[in-house]
Amino acid sequence: MEGIVKLSIITINLNDAEGLGQTIKSVAQQKFPSLEYIIIDGGSADNSQQVIQQYSESIHYTISEKDNGIYHAMNKGIAKANGEYLLFLNSGDTLINSHAPETLLDNGNEADIIYGDIILSDGTVLKESVFPDKLTFKFFLINSLPHPCTLIRKKLFAEMGGYDETLKITSDWAFFLLAINKYNYSYQHVK
Repeated sequence: MEGIVKLSIITINLNDAEGLGQTIKSVAQQKFPSLEYIIIDGGSADNSQQVIQQYSESIHYTISEKDNGIYHAMNKGIAKANGEYLLFLNSGDTLINSHAPETLLDNGNEADIIYGDIILSDGTVLKESVFPDKLTFKFFLINSLPHPCTLIRKKLFAEMGGYDETLKITSDWAFFLLAINKYNYSYQHVK
């Protein structure tokens, strides 16, 4: 990819060909001009590789090999990303429309962490989660920011050391907690 990459979208996948297809379609429809798309597959034994091949023109980098879990896969994606900001859109996640990244980066947002609200759906039931403008330690006692609506400036991962792979299900929560409450990185809520 030539020129400045403003945003890298990273998808991790393991044996979820159907969800992966939905996610890739969602990314492929984006109108954002400086977008890079990375897929880290954990060595899937289903049809994930065929789905990746089907949409290869929309993917800038992909690898399929066994990894040591979700945060190891995410760290592999971070290492390959060239974007100023990273968005983790995991297999089965989709963006709400073809301008979702632009909405988050619109109006000259330059915060280290830029987040929006999220709509959760099981196919029939919709639930919108609205996040506060001010993120406090108290917020992180019972919540976290969801990956599909949170852009993270890549330099934070270099400065903080990436996701802690020893935390099997809470490394993203720990990352946000430390980034905002200990290291005072800037953040912006986009409504």
